[in-house]
Amino acid sequence: MNYEIQFSKVTCSGKLADRFLSSQHSKSPDLTKSPMGETFSLVEILSPWYNSAQIGQMIINNFSNTYYDGGSTSDLQNFELALKKINENLAQITQNGETEWIGNLSGILATIVGDSLILSTAGKTEAYLFRDGKINHLTEGMTDKVEVHPLKTFSDVISGTLKTKDKVLITNKSLFENISLESLRQIITLNDPPEAASQIAKLLRKAKVKNVNFFIINLLSKESLADKPLKESLENVFYLDKSSESVLTKIKSFWQTILTPLGKIIATISSNALKSVKSISKLKNKVKKPKKITTLPAENSEEKPTTDNFQKEFMSKDSRDDHLLKDEEINYSPELYVHYYQEKKALKENKSGKKFITIFKSIFSFLKNSFTWFLGLYTNKDKRKFFYIIVAAILIIIIGLVIGFKGKGKSSLGNLDSQKILDQAIAAQKDGKNALSLGDSEKAKQNFINAISKAETIKTNSLVSKDSQAVIVISYQELDKLTSTTRFSALEPIITVSDNIKNLYISSGEAYLTTDTDIYKASLLGGKPQKVATLPKNKGNFVSGTNFGTILYFYTSNQNVFEFDPRTDKLTQTQIADDGRWETANAISNYVGSLYLLDGVSGQIYRHSSSKDIFQKGEEYIASTNGLKQSLSLTIDGSVYVLKGDGTVSKFQRSKLQDFSLKNIPTPWDKITEPRKIYTDSDTPSLYILDTGQKRILELDKDGVFIRQYALPDNFDKITDFIVSVKSKKIWVLNNNNVYEITI
Repeated sequence: MNYEIQFSKVTCSGKLADRFLSSQHSKSPDLTKSPMGETFSLVEILSPWYNSAQIGQMIINNFSNTYYDGGSTSDLQNFELALKKINENLAQITQNGETEWIGNLSGILATIVGDSLILSTAGKTEAYLFRDGKINHLTEGMTDKVEVHPLKTFSDVISGTLKTKDKVLITNKSLFENISLESLRQIITLNDPPEAASQIAKLLRKAKVKNVNFFIINLLSKESLADKPLKESLENVFYLDKSSESVLTKIKSFWQTILTPLGKIIATISSNALKSVKSISKLKNKVKKPKKITTLPAENSEEKPTTDNFQKEFMSKDSRDDHLLKDEEINYSPELYVHYYQEKKALKENKSGKKFITIFKSIFSFLKNSFTWFLGLYTNKDKRKFFYIIVAAILIIIIGLVIGFKGKGKSSLGNLDSQKILDQAIAAQKDGKNALSLGDSEKAKQNFINAISKAETIKTNSLVSKDSQAVIVISYQELDKLTSTTRFSALEPIITVSDNIKNLYISSGEAYLTTDTDIYKASLLGGKPQKVATLPKNKGNFVSGTNFGTILYFYTSNQNVFEFDPRTDKLTQTQIADDGRWETANAISNYVGSLYLLDGVSGQIYRHSSSKDIFQKGEEYIASTNGLKQSLSLTIDGSVYVLKGDGTVSKFQRSKLQDFSLKNIPTPWDKITEPRKIYTDSDTPSLYILDTGQKRILELDKDGVFIRQYALPDNFDKITDFIVSVKSKKIWVLNNNNVYEITI
């Protein structure tokens, strides 16, 4: 079968100040060598040292060139010869005294030939395979080693067979510091490489992240390409430092509104002051900031999880050739580089120290002379006017900046226009009341919404702010009656955590809050939260959890389940009978001694029954996916309810799909725009759904009929979780690392 490689790359077009980071895809220009496949290289050196770029580029270039120059009929042997050549070059560089790359280098070198993947890794780079919606960590255990011997830099090799539509992610470690593995799984699995890379690049740009490089590679058969043509219009390289049009527009606006007026003001300053500014500028050009060398700490290797059928399918026998880099080929002392490094370091420190002293003296002398000159302007009656001019210019600049930033976001409407809009808002409110008296509730809703919308635009105007706020309050009161809404305009947190909290759980009057890796405990009566447990290293991040009687069970991004006992604050890993493995999932729930895992990518639910304190292997709960792809959350009370990304809910009883839908949610907000979580249990008579897009929690009966809704404050901008207790008549809401309590 013939295969085609589709890939996309995210990188940075410019150089990074603290490291060398580059990636490259190559094909041989010689058509006779096209059967040797395509190569992918990613190299990162965590050092601002100038020669790091030369070493990194040497690795990338030599790998591709040496591989395609290989004369063997074995692709694996050509690959290993290329690694051997690179390691020998690194050894030669080390013998020449260039050692700052040692311990700071990470990289992946890979080639794909047909459906065969061969790769080698060094340091902290990662490779994952996405197959049938599941994640397989290709470099698991390989990145735990920190090899400081140059001849063993690229010494671990794995090879295996890919299937059509398999996707491979090759990336440096920084990607996972900004986006979770579960989020990457969903984005990569549900999209072709260009769309997936584009989405991830947007998230990284928004976070202002530039220290990330990665490939997304998709293996497609010629037949699948014919059925699903590639979108040639999409680019396959995305730059994290490429300015967008909206950013340029903002810069232009900032230039016109602030920088241009400032330039005119500065132009009025005296010639002597201008000379001082120029001298400062010249001095700055002479000063060079010492660069910082960053190194990654070595991680302790841990026991590898039990392998599944993927490794039998992917990993081929005898994929490692032991003759590649034997210890007897190392013909020089492994301590050689230490001598060069210490000598070079001492030389650099001496030069840096002298340079720093010289610069410090120059700055001190300049400041002293400038202060003397400025004081002389004031004491000299003939030149005192220049002193006042400079002081006035500085004050004007400060006042202009304060007014400019303070006025940002405020209404630019004048008092007359604001009064007209207020009159329109009051008229719309009266029309709403008239429509209500005539029994036309839909028209009344539209008028009240119109009144609120108009009043919101002028509430910052001091002349009409009081009246506009009154229109908003009264209109919401009437609207809430029509939509069965309980509105909370302001709430005070009962618990605040300084860490980045993702989820909330309640057990025995205590709140348990999870970050990516930590569990905090806090009383619902108040008090300072305490960290009580932490996930072991290399076990992923917390994804979802569920209350199982008095025990909390947590699912992690590395397909592990942990049991947490609130009575002892002990966190232990939960195993499956017969060395089974937990499935990929994005949500977890429980019912009558069984755990249920929802895989929203593949659209399946897996049921793990328990017996004798151990869980059994998972069984598919539903016969087919029944449209459950892109599902977000599930809850169980005997029936299984699944919340999907479009805001709809599917209901199952004994694995069979039921005729079920959400009904009578009042207009104009009858659509759930950003569903987050669904909640119920055997003791709760209602279903509750969190809609973060409209900052509300909906309550419905078990047939899906709307009962009421709870509108959360407008300043709730990061709602991530909620819990309901019918017995306590409380709802606890997690927003932006704070827990709030509302009475129902």
